[in-house]
Amino acid sequence: MAAQRIPAVQAAVQTLRDEGVDLVFGCPGGPLLPLYAAMAEAGGIAHLPVRHAEAAVHMADGWARTNGRAGVVAVAAGPGAARLVAGLCAAAEDAVPLVCLTGRPTAAGPPRRAAHRPPDLVRLAAPVTKRAERIEDPARIPGAFREAFRIAREGRPGPVLIDVPADLAVAEIASDAGRATGGGRWSVPPTRAAAPAGLTADRGRQADAGTVRGAPPWFLTELGEVFGAGHDPATASDTYLVSGALEAPSGVGPGGPRLRHLYGRSGPPGWEVPAAIGVRKALDGRGERDAEVVVVLDGDGFPSLSGELAAAARFDAPMVLLLHTPDRAGEDFADPVRLAEAYGCAGRDVVDPAELRTAVEWARKEAVSTRRPVLVDVRTGPPVRLPVGPAVEPVHEYTHGP
Repeated sequence: MAAQRIPAVQAAVQTLRDEGVDLVFGCPGGPLLPLYAAMAEAGGIAHLPVRHAEAAVHMADGWARTNGRAGVVAVAAGPGAARLVAGLCAAAEDAVPLVCLTGRPTAAGPPRRAAHRPPDLVRLAAPVTKRAERIEDPARIPGAFREAFRIAREGRPGPVLIDVPADLAVAEIASDAGRATGGGRWSVPPTRAAAPAGLTADRGRQADAGTVRGAPPWFLTELGEVFGAGHDPATASDTYLVSGALEAPSGVGPGGPRLRHLYGRSGPPGWEVPAAIGVRKALDGRGERDAEVVVVLDGDGFPSLSGELAAAARFDAPMVLLLHTPDRAGEDFADPVRLAEAYGCAGRDVVDPAELRTAVEWARKEAVSTRRPVLVDVRTGPPVRLPVGPAVEPVHEYTHGP
């Protein structure tokens, strides 16, 4: 059968479908319009727009860990797209397969002004990806996408970036539909079973109990008891715990629901929120709407990517967020509860440790009823001050010239 001529981006979308991708995370933009049109025509692949390019990578990261397939990110090239690097670095460190598509308006031609030239994402991403490739021939697009998924999965999994100009994406090429890969999975998704009781601080890294990013022992003990209480094993649903500051031991608690721990070793502050959105959407795509997503994170890092709560509220991504925050009474810090409410989510403070269990149970029920994130801000005591270094001389500013 002779190969038919179709736009190159249609062949790329067919590869996405063959790989089992049903959701693409990204920041909309003009250069991605051919991709959106091809996805709409093919059907079966939704698009979840995000506010922050870095958050798109973390969402795809959580989706990939839960589905066992490579996550997909699509971001229009521009100054903000440089923030992809932080998320790609985290995925590379945690060995998560991702395929990141960046779109540019044209393949050639100088910009109107050098100041408007987008960053060279291929060069920026090369050190933190398994491959970073710029497409210069439309006939190369189908093969580049197939190779991207293969490279992302094989060996030690990791991210791959493809830079595709919009004018090349719409160019017609000869396509051979029989070369599809069939949708591969990677060997061991980094989601592990964990005992609901006995959560501990990760003492091998910077997240020791008592440090700035660590959770106090009483907080962890209380959470272990709350999520370890499986009332009815026949009806209890799984709980997916997303955190970067906890280390959960292996094993499964007797008679209770399974606790799956997505542990990020190198995510930047606040990465847990978008990653949990990816987990939630992956579970919904598998029909596991009753599964519970719980996020435990440091309250100081929460504001970094908290804007994605708006996407979670808009696209029905319920979860319980448990913040362990030092008591900063009198200091000029944003109130996490008010911040969550501004994005259309519910929240409450916990000052007395005795109120934690009641607050968590309220949050779990509220998340189910509203299908939105619910935040519990737990004040864990006074902030711990890091030891300071030797005293230094003050910095003086001088003005030169007239």
